[in-house]
Amino acid sequence: MDPLEVPTVITAISDPEFEGLVSRALFSQGWNVIARVMDFSELQRAVSVNSGKSLLLIFSTDLPGSGAVEIEKLAAPRVSLFGFADQSGNDRGFSNIFARPTSPEELTLIILENIRSSGVRTPMIHASAKCRAKVVAVGGIGHTTATTTIAINLAQESALLAVKTLLIDANFQAPAIAALLDLRKLSSETRWRDVSENLAAMELTQETIVDFEQRIMAAGETFDLIVIDLGSIAFLARELSDRRWSSAVKIWAVRNADQFIFTTNSTFLAQKRWDEFVQSLTKISLSADIHLVNTHSSNKRAPEISASRKASLKSAVLWNLPWDPRSCQLAIDERTTLVQSAERGALRKEIAKMAQAISAVSQK
Repeated sequence: MDPLEVPTVITAISDPEFEGLVSRALFSQGWNVIARVMDFSELQRAVSVNSGKSLLLIFSTDLPGSGAVEIEKLAAPRVSLFGFADQSGNDRGFSNIFARPTSPEELTLIILENIRSSGVRTPMIHASAKCRAKVVAVGGIGHTTATTTIAINLAQESALLAVKTLLIDANFQAPAIAALLDLRKLSSETRWRDVSENLAAMELTQETIVDFEQRIMAAGETFDLIVIDLGSIAFLARELSDRRWSSAVKIWAVRNADQFIFTTNSTFLAQKRWDEFVQSLTKISLSADIHLVNTHSSNKRAPEISASRKASLKSAVLWNLPWDPRSCQLAIDERTTLVQSAERGALRKEIAKMAQAISAVSQK
C-alpha cells in the first residue's frame, strides 16, 4: 500500500468495544471504512465485492470462523492485512500481530508507522521491532530553542562517558549537524560516520527515510544510545496523523523513544507556544520519560515561568540551562562541541550533568 494514499478500510472485529475504538480512530483520520464485518464469511464477501481496490484489512485474531491460514489467504498485492490480538493478548497462531491499543491516538500511530515501515507496496504490514539501544528524541517547541545545540552536545557528553552514541539529524526542515561539526557529505553515508571515540553521526533525507527502520535496528546492534534531533515539534499531535515522509521519524520516536526532551525558552512567544503544545500533548500516548529543557533568556521572570511549565507536565524532569551565546558561537566558529570550545563553561557543565543522568538509564 502506498503510504501517502488515504486507506480504504475493512474492519473485521467481533468485540464491539474494540471495534468502536478502531472505528473512531479511522473516522477521525477521514479514512474510508467501506465495511465493518463481524465474522469470516462476511469478511470474504466484503473483500470479494471490493476486489480490485487497494484495501487495508484490520482484523482481530478472535474473529469467528477465521484462522491464520484463512486470513492470510486474503493477502494480495492490493490487500494489506493488519491484525490485533484478542482481548487476552493471544495471537492465536497468527504472525505479525499487535497488542490491542488503549486509545484511538495509539492505534493511529501504530497503523501510520507500520504503513510507512512496510515499504512501498507490500501485502503484509509487519510489527515494528524494538530498538536494542536506548533512544533519546530531542524536539523544540517552536524554532530557535537550541534543539540542535542540545542534541549535539548531549551526544558528545554521553560519548565522553564511554557510552557508544549515535547522533541522528532528522531535522528535515533545517538539517545542521553536518555543517556544525564539519562532516561533509554526511547525508550520502550508507549507514553512519564515526566522529570521535564512542560518537558517530547520521543524517536522514527523503531518499534514506525509506529504509529508516532497517537503519535504526542496525544502529541498535552497534550503539548503546541514539540521540535524534527532530527539529521543531510544536505541532507534534498534528504531525502524528500526517502521512508525509517528513513525519515518519516523529511518529516512530513517539512510539519508541525511551526519553523525550522538549526544548523551549523563556520568551513571551515561547510561553504561548508552550501553552498550545501542552494542550495538544493530551492527545498523544507518550510512554517515554519526559525532560523539559529551558534555556534562559533576558526575561527576569524565567524561574517563575519554568515552575509553571513544570506543573503542566508533573512527571517531567526540568533542566534550566544557563544559556551562553558566546560559547555557542565559539563552537559554531570552530565547527566543534562545547567540550572543545568552552570546557569550563556553565552551559557545557549543565549539559554534562544531563548526559550523566540520561546515560545512567541508557546503558545496556
